Amino acid sequence: KVRGAKGTQVTLTVQKPDGSEKAVTITRDVVLMEEGFAKSLLLHTGEHADKVGFIYLPKFYADFTPQGTTSCAADVAKEVEKLKRENVKGIILDLRGNGGGSLRDVVQMSGLFIEDGPIVQVKNRNRKPDVMDDDDNNLLAWNGPFIVMVNGFSASASEILAAAMQDYKRAVIVGSVGSYGKGTVQRFLDLDNATGDESVKPLGQMKLTIQKFYRVTGKTTQLDGVTPDIVLPDNFAFMDNVGEREYEYPLEWSEIAPLSYSQSVFKITKLDKIKANSEKRIKGDPLFQRVSENGMRMKKLRDETMFSLQEASYREIMHKREAEAKAFEDMFKEPVIANVRNLPVDMPNIDIDESKKARNTDWMSSVSKDFYLRETINIMHDLINMKGLTKN
Repeated sequence: KVRGAKGTQVTLTVQKPDGSEKAVTITRDVVLMEEGFAKSLLLHTGEHADKVGFIYLPKFYADFTPQGTTSCAADVAKEVEKLKRENVKGIILDLRGNGGGSLRDVVQMSGLFIEDGPIVQVKNRNRKPDVMDDDDNNLLAWNGPFIVMVNGFSASASEILAAAMQDYKRAVIVGSVGSYGKGTVQRFLDLDNATGDESVKPLGQMKLTIQKFYRVTGKTTQLDGVTPDIVLPDNFAFMDNVGEREYEYPLEWSEIAPLSYSQSVFKITKLDKIKANSEKRIKGDPLFQRVSENGMRMKKLRDETMFSLQEASYREIMHKREAEAKAFEDMFKEPVIANVRNLPVDMPNIDIDESKKARNTDWMSSVSKDFYLRETINIMHDLINMKGLTKN
């Protein structure tokens, strides 16, 4: 009932907490969900002097209307430029929980970090693969240390970007055991186009899987997803059937011919030392140990297939489970990142109203308690300081 033509008015009757009512008239317009847009922060752990830039991208969004008002690739490019003006030494792109979106934008975004070259292959069943290239005439937004964060819910376009950066040895991929493993493309087909008989319309639409994504190496991201260079323990680390593999009839993994690709912006030549440093920190970190314990607990619960039908016995099992789960509830309540700051250029827009300020405060608080991000910052500082592991 609130929807309508742009420029027209609608009056809402709002009831306040004290019971009073107020009529609010608003003019209809395009609603931009800013919380779903790319945004950035400056990070310090307290142990290192170098500033690290952090970009959070919750989804690959795009506006395909003629106006084209939103593009995640353009927005990430803007965030990179803002971070460069703050003289950051490295940038972390967070794609955790990002289920994907615009294929056009993921290709453009990948091109921000390499000179040029193929990003992904898209293949129909009986056709040659279409190669989607970065064709931005060597436009390079960032030529320094780069890390991409993923987890088991990073899917589709997120996996395309992470895979390209990994294959080009442009970034260190950090995350859980693997990404989601969605390497397929779906399209809605209008069934009305199948007949000229108007009496049977509308017939609706059918959603079909029509293509697969393939890396520049020729391997698909289907099922296997992207395996991070550095794996951090998480609650699903011990489960095999998480992601696309959970479906009853997923398309199988496959491989096609590789492409020729290379880049010379910032190439990671060895990861052994960085991995060893991270593994040492993880083994000595009580929080990561508790996460591993919780992961084993969750796998045990998932593997259980038999339950008592006696009420008293069943209730006892459920109470025991609740008690075990409660022991892991408070793991993420204390700040672990010493310095989380907004970029000064962003403050006027944040301070424009109280709701924006409150959402920003909540976001910064959650970032400060993110111990996965804390370890990623440590990995970034290793990448910055170990000049011998990289070459420009």
